[in-house]
Amino acid sequence: MPQNEIKLQPNCDNDSPSNTMKFREFLKIFKINPRCRNCQVDSIHGSLLDHFPNIQPLEPWKFGHLYQCSTCSRFWFLHENKRFIDRIPDKMMPLTHHWNKTPLTLNASTLEVLKGIGGVAEYYQNYIMVPCCVKKMSDEQQDKALVLISKQPPYFLCKPQMIHWADEIKEVTLSPFALPFDVRKASSEKEELSMGFAPTGVKDKTEIEYTLHCESHFFDYKGVKGEDIVLSGREKKWRKNVLPTPPQSYYFADWFDGCDQMLTGRRSTQS
Repeated sequence: MPQNEIKLQPNCDNDSPSNTMKFREFLKIFKINPRCRNCQVDSIHGSLLDHFPNIQPLEPWKFGHLYQCSTCSRFWFLHENKRFIDRIPDKMMPLTHHWNKTPLTLNASTLEVLKGIGGVAEYYQNYIMVPCCVKKMSDEQQDKALVLISKQPPYFLCKPQMIHWADEIKEVTLSPFALPFDVRKASSEKEELSMGFAPTGVKDKTEIEYTLHCESHFFDYKGVKGEDIVLSGREKKWRKNVLPTPPQSYYFADWFDGCDQMLTGRRSTQS
């Protein structure tokens, strides 16, 4: 989901048309684009869409549907399952248009490697994430890459420069920083205890214990890598809280029939 942005609004106690206009002119000077009153949220549950009449359907996309606000012209994406409609940040629109018009397929050899690594599905099955090492067509190698088989455009998760496409992939291999499948699955299914803290107990080969702070795909902490990690079974008295190791990049590929059964049912590839 897109992160919340800072909301700037005029003083509601003196919100006359003239003051509102002055406020908007002030924002234009500093190139700040305020949200209209119909777009003051980042995401709307599909069942509530009728309460936002200015957000109108524009055109069907390869998955889901593109909407646009008739007041401020901002774009929204309605998921294929219609559970949510999300506002697309302006800076991500070129990427989302490219995603929509470009077939993003993975070849059989790449899929076979990803199948062996195993992927974790996002809760609403809009995308599957597989951590791996990617060699690009340019032969540049990234040891902490996430391949996303996705039903939604790349307007979430990260900065635009971190977005790449399936047709940029020359080869994928198992990354030494990728956590084993059972660890990733456990961390993705862990319930939040407080303020984003959804702990999963793990340990390394020397029996030192750590706590994954929340859903994690890579581990790179003080010389310990993902390949060194296994589940510890600890359920309380958490030790060495470790925040997720960020990926270097995301590679988007199109969702296809059966990809969830193919990629999300794997056991750990670690012994």
